[in-house]
Amino acid sequence: MKFSSESMKRVWKLLFRGLPSAGLVLALLFLDPSLFAQSPNPAATGPAKDNPGGFTPGWTLGAKFEGSYSNDGGVYDMGSALGYNFTRHFGLDAGVPFYFVSTPFSINNPGGVSGIGVGSFFTDLRWNYPKKSLNYSSAIHLTAPTGDKKKGFSIGHVTWNESNHFDHAFGDFSPFLDAGVGNSVLDTKFFHRPFMTYGYNAQFNGGVEYDPGKFSFSVAAYDVAPWGNQTLISRVFRCGSAATCTSGGATKNRKTFTTSSVSTGGADLVRDNGYNAGIDYKPVGYLDLEFDFSRSVPLQLNSYSFGIGVDLSWLLRPRPH
Repeated sequence: MKFSSESMKRVWKLLFRGLPSAGLVLALLFLDPSLFAQSPNPAATGPAKDNPGGFTPGWTLGAKFEGSYSNDGGVYDMGSALGYNFTRHFGLDAGVPFYFVSTPFSINNPGGVSGIGVGSFFTDLRWNYPKKSLNYSSAIHLTAPTGDKKKGFSIGHVTWNESNHFDHAFGDFSPFLDAGVGNSVLDTKFFHRPFMTYGYNAQFNGGVEYDPGKFSFSVAAYDVAPWGNQTLISRVFRCGSAATCTSGGATKNRKTFTTSSVSTGGADLVRDNGYNAGIDYKPVGYLDLEFDFSRSVPLQLNSYSFGIGVDLSWLLRPRPH
């Protein structure tokens, strides 16, 4: 299938104006597993009744395109993660995300945004212990500072995050709790933040999922509780080569990332809380489609997110004769 140069220009123009629909078009045009990288989503989720046996041992490969759009810009990433499940309870994977970032409404100069680029190399060590009484999963997420710090695709330091997921199914309803700690605030499927952080924090997310079949619905509240000194690196603003453009603290609405490349301050700089909701649809076993909404109370920000995931593990496993 061939595409004219004018068609390609229209796709790129829509993407950088921050329309999620353009990102969807891009994913459908260029879906190539070798170019994709899974964004951080450390702890496995979903009620125990969906996966009573744990991981499937062997090689794994997943491709995904996802992102968030808000008035403060759009942050999208795509890629694939290659991994290996050693047992039904332990596995690991690794990858490198490729980012697309669009212009916030508050920035009139298109040259001030981050654009596109490769993020930091990551690896996840994953544990999964599904049981009828309590489903538990955990992960350690590690990154190396290989991304471009000037574009906000790396914080220039090695990062680590440890996360835990608990849930119990009551029929089609599954109350859940996510809790973790680390030295950077992770993106989630609900909220790809227009900035990256460096500093100690704990993250919590609790709610309920309703899963009657191919469609599932979830609602939850989240909290980010940082402590100590914090550094915030914008993904949606980049200063010129002659400008220092570093802020020494937080504004009232904590949106220094729209006017400064780097902000430093205390815990309040990245403290956050709010609520989110999502719809997930699995038309077939290897395809996962989702749409999510998140509201950050301190940032006074609504974010709309999407995800398109494909499980390609069958390509790496022996076929029965």
